[in-house]
Amino acid sequence: MPENLILPIPIVPKEILDAVNAKTLAVFVGAGISRLIGCKGWDALAGELIEKCSQITKKDGSINLDFRAKEILSQYTDHKKAITICYEIMRDNGFENGFFTVLEESFNPAKTPLTYSDIYDQIYGLRGLNITTNADKHFDKLFNLERIVYKEKDFNPGNIDPTKLYHIHGSILDRNSLIFTTPKYIERYRNASFIEFLKEIFNRYTVLFVGYGMNEFELLDFIITKYDTSREREKKHVILLPFYTGEESRLEFEIYYHEKMGISVVPYEKNKLGYGQLYEVIKEWNKKINLTSTYLYESYQEIEKIVDQYGK
Repeated sequence: MPENLILPIPIVPKEILDAVNAKTLAVFVGAGISRLIGCKGWDALAGELIEKCSQITKKDGSINLDFRAKEILSQYTDHKKAITICYEIMRDNGFENGFFTVLEESFNPAKTPLTYSDIYDQIYGLRGLNITTNADKHFDKLFNLERIVYKEKDFNPGNIDPTKLYHIHGSILDRNSLIFTTPKYIERYRNASFIEFLKEIFNRYTVLFVGYGMNEFELLDFIITKYDTSREREKKHVILLPFYTGEESRLEFEIYYHEKMGISVVPYEKNKLGYGQLYEVIKEWNKKINLTSTYLYESYQEIEKIVDQYGK
């Protein structure tokens, strides 16, 4: 199959199947997955925070953001930058709790039933080590609380546990763990232990990125600036990205950009369902992985062995 063929359901790459069989698949879950169930994206969150800031008055009675300032801030394409500015404004004026209220509300899924409500079950079924940059709790339901990692001190490169869920940008369970402003991102990605944790994952695992846009990806910055770029790396990692049919030239640019970092771009067609097509891809991949990999067979063999030992 040509690498630049855009299909509604792309074929599961061999490196993914091999990683499942070797128990070395890591799935990185981005904001696009939470948006499938109706959570707000960074753009909508930034917009709501800007609106809140425009309603805050200073002690002298003047407003923090007049119409001109509000319009300028609304035009920022770097939503993390806009969120950082809003946080500083709200904190400096005694509205820090209001900031977190807006943040927490943005994590609430849409109230109407959605087709994609079991998306996290589908991702869990891919049989990988699960890592997310999302701070919401929607993936948490599939893990016991003690197996959910979100505090910086617990990202141990010497003890990566595939039965745990890693919130590498913190969790709403603990406000102090949250990474949502530019200074917090810089601090986290300068932490030596955290860097070793990510290096260990990129070295030992085949990474599948799902729910990441092409302009909101701090992990790519990590790979470029912190990870070993001194040598040409085998393309062992995979990112799923959406395209319309006819965007083959755009796809070629994305392939060119990612391949030097050891990441293969797997495109999927979003003509009919938009970003909802990602759910269909993951659902189908889940099915194919469980049909064609040896994971379930080997797991069954392990269970039988334990049962036999217990019976003796």
